[in-house]
Amino acid sequence: MKKKDLLQDWEIVQQEYYEQFNHSAVEELYKEWFANDIEHYPYMEKSQMIEELIEDELRHRKNDTIEELKESIEYIEKLNFNN
Repeated sequence: MKKKDLLQDWEIVQQEYYEQFNHSAVEELYKEWFANDIEHYPYMEKSQMIEELIEDELRHRKNDTIEELKESIEYIEKLNFNN
């Protein structure tokens, strides 16, 4: 499987993962990921925060190896299944 395809798969499972949470939980994840008080986040829709989380993390995932991406996808899928 190509890295590009794995990155798309990663985005899908990550989206599914974040969608499980309510707005406040996504807000907490958002604050934790960006590690600062961003003034506009309380006014953001849940979907906007999820989109920004995925977009930002994707920059890091692009540096992952194919094996790392596969492992990450498997891990997130397990989290999705268990919740």
